This record gives sequence, C-alpha cells and structure tokens, in this order.
Amino acid sequence: MASSSAAAAPSCPIRVVAVHLLDAAGQLLRVLFLDPEGHITSQPWVMERQRALVLASNQRRFLGAQAEVRVL
Repeated sequence: MASSSAAAAPSCPIRVVAVHLLDAAGQLLRVLFLDPEGHITSQPWVMERQRALVLASNQRRFLGAQAEVRVL
C-alpha cells in the first residue's frame, strides 16, 4: 500500500502562489498569496501544480510590473 501512495504523490504535487507587491523602485512592499479561486489573500493556500501555474500566469498578466508572482 505505501508504495502505491508514494507513487501517486509525485504526479500531483501541491504548490503555493506568492504575490510579491513592489513599489515604484522595485522594492518589496508585501507578500500575499492566491487562493484556489484566484483571489489575493494574506494566508498561503496549497493547490495542484497545474492550477497554481494557470493562476500565476493570469495574475502576472493582470499585475504586470506591480508584482512578482511566484509558484513555490
């Protein structure tokens, strides 16, 4: 049993999407996170890798140079 659950774990890793808000000079102001719905929140959320990548891509386009969006 342990081997089948261990094999399933790598196929569905979880990720956190962090949003680093920056000032005009590029200095870090605050770190926020995205929830699975794509809303910005102060608490980190874990989600499937593919979902995290899609949300991060959308948020990068929306925020542009105002933030760095990272999938951790």
